[in-house]
Formats: sequence, C-alpha cells, structure tokens
Amino acid sequence: MAVREQLDVSLAAADRTLPITLISPPNWTYVFFFAVLGGLHLCVAIPAFAHLRWEGYVSAVLATAFLTTSVVMFHARCEIVFDAPNRSIRVRNGVGRFHFQRLISFNDVHAVRLTISSSDRPRSRVEVLCDNEDIECPPNDAPRQEALCLAMLINVQLIKVWADAKADEHAPRL
Repeated sequence: MAVREQLDVSLAAADRTLPITLISPPNWTYVFFFAVLGGLHLCVAIPAFAHLRWEGYVSAVLATAFLTTSVVMFHARCEIVFDAPNRSIRVRNGVGRFHFQRLISFNDVHAVRLTISSSDRPRSRVEVLCDNEDIECPPNDAPRQEALCLAMLINVQLIKVWADAKADEHAPRL
C-alpha cells in the first residue's frame, strides 16, 4: 500500500474534504392534505359568492390560508450538513431564511445505524445516533454506501439492523 508521500499528495490537499449535504424531499402528505382542504373551501366559497352569501368570505379566507400552508410545506426542507473540517453536524429545518438550526459535534455521535428491510418494498433507513437524539437522514438510492461513508467520515462504528424476521438468512454473509 502506498503511503501519502509516495503518492505525491500534499498534506493540506489530503486532509481537505468538502461538507456532505443531505436535503430531504417535500413531505407530500402535508402538501396534498392542505391543498385538498384549500380546494374544498374554494368549492364552498365560489357558490357562496355566486349567491351573494357572506359565508363565502369565511371559506375564501380559509382556502387562502390552507393553500398558502400547502405552498409553504412544499418548500419546507430538512438539511443535514456533515462538516468534516469543523467536525460538526448542522441540522437545519425550515423554509429559506426562516429556519431552526442546531450544531452537533462529532464527539457527541456514538454510531451510524443502518436499518435494512428486504421485504417486497425495501425501505432502508440511515440514522446518526447522538447523545440525546437520533438524526434520521433523508432517503436515497444507496443507503448502504451512505451509511458506510458517514461512519468513516465521523469515525464511529456502523450498526446494521434488519427490520424483518429474515435476519438469520443474512448472518452467514457477515
């Protein structure tokens, strides 16, 4: 195995890593729920306005509020940044400038847990286990590679958990 000097790579370039950013997709349940409520109130407001009834104003205000909430929920994101040079994790929840942010040191992280499901609809989860909380990473197409990368970046152990009862089948592979 070649050492760093043999590869002619400077120490500054070898130790420099870019932050890894994971961004969650929109929560479609909230988006559709508030959009349907807004559409329902629009269906009430339009006939009420046509018959010159005052209830149309109440439904129009509620429709506007629900449709605005739907748009805000579409733009709301959870952003997790693993900053290796600063040895910290930045978790940001919110919309644009209006967000909540907290920093977690790499020293507070115990492990990275990968929950694997091998059922008909495989849904694997990657979680970063900290002192007081578990940070669930957004879903992606390569959860095993993501979990290994994060465990190596933070320098903690990787824990594999099988979500179904077929875990005995996987034991010989380990």
